[in-house]
Amino acid sequence: MKKILVLFIVCIIMLAACGNKDSKKEQKETTVEFKTDSGKTIKIPKEPKRIVVMGASYVGNLIDLGVTPVGADQYAFQSDILKPKLKGVEQLNPGDVEKVAKLKPDLIISFDTDKDNKKYEKIAPTIPFTYTKHDYLEVHELLGKIVGKEKEAKAFVDKWNKETKKDGKEIKKHLGEDKTYSIFQFFQKEIYVYGDNWGRGSEIIYQAFDLKMQDKIVKDVKPTGWKKVSSESLSSYAGDIVLVSSDAGSATNTVTESNLWKNMDAVKNNRLVEYDSEDFWFNDPISLEHQRKVLKDKLMNLK
Repeated sequence: MKKILVLFIVCIIMLAACGNKDSKKEQKETTVEFKTDSGKTIKIPKEPKRIVVMGASYVGNLIDLGVTPVGADQYAFQSDILKPKLKGVEQLNPGDVEKVAKLKPDLIISFDTDKDNKKYEKIAPTIPFTYTKHDYLEVHELLGKIVGKEKEAKAFVDKWNKETKKDGKEIKKHLGEDKTYSIFQFFQKEIYVYGDNWGRGSEIIYQAFDLKMQDKIVKDVKPTGWKKVSSESLSSYAGDIVLVSSDAGSATNTVTESNLWKNMDAVKNNRLVEYDSEDFWFNDPISLEHQRKVLKDKLMNLK
């Protein structure tokens, strides 16, 4: 009888040990390792449920993938394209660390330049992206991997490449194969020129449509993504076709009413495309589809 009792107890202990191992295995499988842009390996939720996005550029990517964040940076709310899709999402300002903590996130996505990243790391696993390290399609697929939506992310990329390649051919046929393009933006009294991966429609014009970048922009602007220029030097960055995104305000009128502006070939030849900057800040799939239609329609309507 004692032998049977001892054997029974041993079996119970072994079953309990196996159960603990299975439990630990399940616990481990709820997280995965992720290598950040800085090279640091961190553990993040395998299926994050409460994501806070302090890097506004990535908000639309998640929404497109069917993942609505619990909180998002204020700049995402300034886009008329994204704002209707942010109902119920907490609007966050830079420095809102306590507000972020109250949302009880299981993952935080930010820019590597965010001065509060160390504080975010104490709240939840934090992925600080280096904006210039990934092109707009790479980052979408990367975010898809993070939230377990890799197939959906790849499906968008494949569809986007196929459709925009066709768009680019139509535009070149209409306006000419060798025409050069420039993208400007007016900020109050400042003027900026953009390369091919800094929003403002740059990814669509130069990468998706494969339109030719003006030579001086290739040399001076593309390596850094953007450059502040003077009104006197603006014409040296002007291509055959100029695209301008701007905020409403008198500063824009001052620039566009100057003789320097009016004497540009693109302006004199009515090869000017204008659009609102707020809708062209971001390069997520939702914003891109809107921008693509606007840009293609405007370019195809040029004579």
